[in-house]
Amino acid sequence: MDLQSEITSLLPGSQLDWQRLQWQQFAIELQLLAPESALLSLDAQQIGDYWQQLPYWAFAWAAGQGLAQHILAHPELVKGKRVLDFGCGSGIVGIAAAKAGAKSVICCDSDPLALLAAQENANRNTVALSFTPRWDGEAEQLDCLLAADILYDLTSVGDLAQQCAAIPSWLIAETQYQLPPWSKLHQIADYTVTTQPILDDFDQDLRVSIYRS
Repeated sequence: MDLQSEITSLLPGSQLDWQRLQWQQFAIELQLLAPESALLSLDAQQIGDYWQQLPYWAFAWAAGQGLAQHILAHPELVKGKRVLDFGCGSGIVGIAAAKAGAKSVICCDSDPLALLAAQENANRNTVALSFTPRWDGEAEQLDCLLAADILYDLTSVGDLAQQCAAIPSWLIAETQYQLPPWSKLHQIADYTVTTQPILDDFDQDLRVSIYRS
């Protein structure tokens, strides 16, 4: 499986390239949709037609960037901890946790292309991550859950939600916060972030809120 071939198959006229995301002294490199990709020249209505086909792993979404920034600026939140990056996408949050000194990081995503992208991105940033399409472990095996733009999914996944609720520490990033009935989270920071690469006027200068259990 090759990401360049997959992106061409999914979105003809599109390609990937390595892009550097920089936040003050911190940086992460990710393989993202190249600026000249055909998809990025479409207007909002045309993009909507592609929505179900979008390779979410080929974007650095605003919430993921916000959480990555916060972790890198506050490494004590994950340092020495066993971390689960739930719905990892490109792996940006898991990579940030590894850079910040997490003891171990498991990246979980149901999309096999996302896991491949996260692995290639981890290699590029010289950090070691583990990968799984479904986390079936016990909450006691983890110290911290990381998630971005995912709460609306967690409220509907039943047993996994109950397991995740038992993990001692949570760091969540959301652009539109929805509180699960089984967890109490407290807002600790805000960031203004734009999804990269830019899709028309979508996800520009979004307010990303960081929550902690």
